[in-house]
Amino acid sequence: MNITLIRSNKRKNSTTYNSAEYLISKLENVDKVYEFTLPEDMPHICCGCYACIKGDEEKCGGYKYLKPILDAFDDSSLIIFCSPVYVGHIPGQIKSFLDHFGYRWLVHRPDFKMLKKRAVIIASAGGGGLKATVKDIKDSMDYWGVARTYSVYQGVWGYFWDNMPDKFKNSLLKKLDKTARKINKTSEKVTMSLKVKMLYTMFSKLHLKRKMTNVDDEYWIKNYKTEG
Repeated sequence: MNITLIRSNKRKNSTTYNSAEYLISKLENVDKVYEFTLPEDMPHICCGCYACIKGDEEKCGGYKYLKPILDAFDDSSLIIFCSPVYVGHIPGQIKSFLDHFGYRWLVHRPDFKMLKKRAVIIASAGGGGLKATVKDIKDSMDYWGVARTYSVYQGVWGYFWDNMPDKFKNSLLKKLDKTARKINKTSEKVTMSLKVKMLYTMFSKLHLKRKMTNVDDEYWIKNYKTEG
């Protein structure tokens, strides 16, 4: 199993990064981990040029940065997001990153391989905003068509991994262990969650009946396959 890890900062002592490392250590048959740090590996800010929406995603000003990440996604069966909470929501660098994937939502031109992939969102906060942060990312995962998305979040009251009180760390490790078991148990047969299946079914009907934009409808008609 190959994994793509998306980090929101460089800090090696961060709770989210160390949680991801711990989770990976508990997964079976891991071959390769592709690691990207934001914003360094994706510094481009979406300017609303609409190139991707129109079917010309390679003309995006950030495509040269996005291409290695797209290749890593293609070669991975699991995507992990490390996201602390910034002012109640996801960090701006993650939001900016996700903005570049609007054209890959099911309403447009998704990567159908996502229907067999899974994602994990790891979030931590000194205070509130955990559920809002997870939701921000999970919305994108669902609309990308990612089959299953797991969420692990923990309030840490400003502590870092190396000085976190046992009460917080033990709670977090328990959640990570549970998530690892779920991933290992279902690695041979990945099925879509009910929400993703409903979205996929709805948009497939709209596109195949040519009810959406022409460029998106043509993409679906050319690439669509029944995926269970």
